[in-house]
Parts: sequence; C-alpha cells; structure tokens
Amino acid sequence: MTDFQHLRLLFLKWTDPRVEPAWKAMETGVTNPFLHYDYLRYTFRFTRRSKPLYRIRVACVLSGEEIVMLLPLKGSADHRYWKMLGDIQGCDRTDALWKPSLSAAEREELARFLYSKIPQRMSLHRIQCDSPLLSALPQERLVKQERKTYVRISVPERDPDTLLKSLSSSVRQNIRTAYNRMRRDGVDYRFEVFDATHPVTDEAWGKIMDLYFDRIFTKYKSEKVHSWLGRWKMRRLYYRTKHDTLSLHYLPNSWHAVLWNGDRVMAFMNGLTTRDGTSVSVPRLAIDAAYSFYSPGYVLITDAIRHIAADPTMRELDLSRGDEKYKFDMGGQVYTTSDIDLSKSIR
Repeated sequence: MTDFQHLRLLFLKWTDPRVEPAWKAMETGVTNPFLHYDYLRYTFRFTRRSKPLYRIRVACVLSGEEIVMLLPLKGSADHRYWKMLGDIQGCDRTDALWKPSLSAAEREELARFLYSKIPQRMSLHRIQCDSPLLSALPQERLVKQERKTYVRISVPERDPDTLLKSLSSSVRQNIRTAYNRMRRDGVDYRFEVFDATHPVTDEAWGKIMDLYFDRIFTKYKSEKVHSWLGRWKMRRLYYRTKHDTLSLHYLPNSWHAVLWNGDRVMAFMNGLTTRDGTSVSVPRLAIDAAYSFYSPGYVLITDAIRHIAADPTMRELDLSRGDEKYKFDMGGQVYTTSDIDLSKSIR
C-alpha cells in the first residue's frame, strides 16, 4: 500500500499548468479514449462556449505535492452541484483518473477521500462499470443509481469466421442476401478504413458529414431545423464548434470505416482508438436510407469485423451506448455504465 501523505483536494482550472502534465501521466495504453486529455479539451472548449455559466474545474487529490487522482467536473454557477465534464452527447464514458501504479484498494481510498471533501450534490453520469468511483460510493448520500446498456464485439485474432459463423442463421442469411443483392443489381461497393496510417481526407470527411446531417435532419421534426436557416445554423454548429465532430475529425487516434458506392457514402462509423490500438469505440454510425434495401449497416459491420481480425493489435469493436437490435445481431455483448446522483453531504 502507498503511504499517502497529507491528502488534500484542490479544484484547479483547466488552464492551470499543473493539470495537463499530471493528466497525461495518468493515461495508459488501455485508457478509455473519452478520458484522454486531448479529447476532453474539445469538450471543455465547447462547454465553455455553449454553457458559459458552468464553472469547469479539475478536482485533484494531492498526496504531498503530487497529483494522484483527478476528476474533470462542471459546476453550477450557484455552487450547488457538480456534474461530470464528459456527461454530454457524443461522449461515450466518463471516469476519474488515477496514478497508474496505484492498486484498486488505493484508488478506492482516494475516491472516498474525494467524496468526503465535496459536500455539494453530485450527478456522476456515464461512469465506467469497473470504476473505483462506484465501489467507493458514500451509500448514505446515494439518491439514485441507474445502469445504462452499452454493447461491444470481441473479434477473434485473424479468424473473423469464428465470430460470423456464431451468428444466428437468420442474420447470416441476411448478410449473404445483402452482398448478393448488391452483386445482382450492379451496386459496386468498397470498404475503406481511415486511421493514423491512412488519415481521412477533407473530401471523404465532407461526404461523411453530409450523410450525418441528412440523418439528423430526418430525425428532428422541428420546422426550425428543416428551414434553410435552421439547417445552415446546425451545419455551422456541428462543423465549427461541436466537440465530438472536431475530436473525431482531428485527433490522431480517430478511426473511420466507410462503405462506398462510387463516391457516395452508403454507411459509415466514426470512432476513437485506445493508445495501444486494441479497441475502437464508435459513438457515431449512420446509413444512407436510399441503400436500405442492401442492408449497408450489416455489410459495414461485417467488413469492419474482417478488417479488425486482420489487424495485428485491434481486438474489440465497441458499438457504444444503446441496445439497438443490430448490435446483438452482429455478436455484441452487453456491458454497462452507471448514472449516480448523490445528495448534499450533511456535516
């Protein structure tokens, strides 16, 4: 056990020069990419611009002068409650970060200390299921705890057929039918992955975003969204300022799988990889409804599974939040996050 010395809690501004080096020293190869400093920097900028009344702070637990745990938060202007900075659309999971050498018991000890020093109400949502923040919860303050369903696919190394053959007979038939229909109808298709070795081009990104906007405009029924001005404002928001669009586009660990018909996008998925490249998390997936007869979503995921199986390091396709049927059809397994609400501490 580490002999922690004089533990204390400091709320540091994001721009404090102590934050970035301490944070990046806590990132390991398997750290959830939505916890990377470089990812949450986009979230910080977007939150500061779109919700200027929030007080954005990094709660840092120090042992002596060393930061051994940190938690990125946003607080109400009246100082009455805290939320997770990453509790925002587009962010897959949230958590605290700890000094990598600490044991699970030591991380729980620091989490308990942090809870004891924050008396305000706390809404800690999207917390990873294995987080010490959950095992160290102050039960006397717990108001609500809800689990949310996420789905990920484990891909066998160099052997995608093992996974694909394990799918139900109806799903396997649907996949065969999708490929056969495209061949029969002369729909030329190709699968392409953009990653650190093959970065996405501006032209390809523009086509991906065009389809993304089409799906958004189809989803929302508001006249404000469907007006010319509404569409222009939304495109400007998503292209210029939206945190997840910027991070998915510009971060070096971004990963994009695209199913093309000529120069038209039939389906795509956007994701972020862990530093060690073993997993990719996909917060965005969309298909062009004009190709729905050909089940482009099934084809996209099937080809992604084959691509990942051939990759020397990647072993997991994380399809993120939601329990949509197609995720389970393609061999997905459930994991969870937790939404935690804590009451004000009574001292």
